[in-house]
Amino acid sequence: MQFLSHFFKSIIKACPYSLLGKHCISAFKEKPNTDKTIKNKIQIFKSGIKTGRNIALIGVFCPFLWYAILSGAHIDFIILNTIHSGIVAGIGLVIISVNCVALYAQTRKG
Repeated sequence: MQFLSHFFKSIIKACPYSLLGKHCISAFKEKPNTDKTIKNKIQIFKSGIKTGRNIALIGVFCPFLWYAILSGAHIDFIILNTIHSGIVAGIGLVIISVNCVALYAQTRKG
């Protein structure tokens, strides 16, 4: 029984959507109000850009979308998965944009 629970937990941890959820939650959590140096803020914004890139790639390479396309599913199901993948990719692009603007503002200020 312990083997099965460990197996399912490892599958859930490897699922791109659980990773997406974890990144979204950590991106929108309030960060503690500490005194950070400019270099640390720049690293945080660069890390946010990479996180957004990874989320956008999850949307583009969504396994449900590609399975529907390659298996010859009904066009309505493919459109549904395309919209879903587009939303996920859009979230990634928004995160990239926000971090790019913040990085630009930080480098201009500092």
